[in-house]
Amino acid sequence: MDLARLAEILDAYGADPRRWPADERAAVEALIAGSPEAATMREDAAALDMLMDLSAAPAPSPELMARVLAAREPADADGWLSLLWPFGPVWQPVSAMAAATVLGIAIGAAAPDIVIPDFGDSAIAEVESLALGPALNLDNGL
Repeated sequence: MDLARLAEILDAYGADPRRWPADERAAVEALIAGSPEAATMREDAAALDMLMDLSAAPAPSPELMARVLAAREPADADGWLSLLWPFGPVWQPVSAMAAATVLGIAIGAAAPDIVIPDFGDSAIAEVESLALGPALNLDNGL
């Protein structure tokens, strides 16, 4: 920490240590404790802070208010859409669904001869008995 950085911190944050950057606070306090010039700089900043606290802020003029309101960003046209879909751009999942749909239709149209074999009820019963074990009793309807 040097006097130039101390001047930057005092100019930006004032004399109150609670407003100083947390990672530099200890170094600033050590510099002020060890340097009379740094202590004088902090006293000057404290006097300026006190004067600024005593002065009243001027009311903005109507012209300034008009310029600020004119320069603001336009209202979000799809604000309601962001309430329904807060996960980012909607076009990404919609385009992924459209691509999957087109791919499915293209595969179905290109290969209509693909037949899924029918294993019958015996294969389903075998899977159910493996999953449910001896608790499955087809004769009693359970």
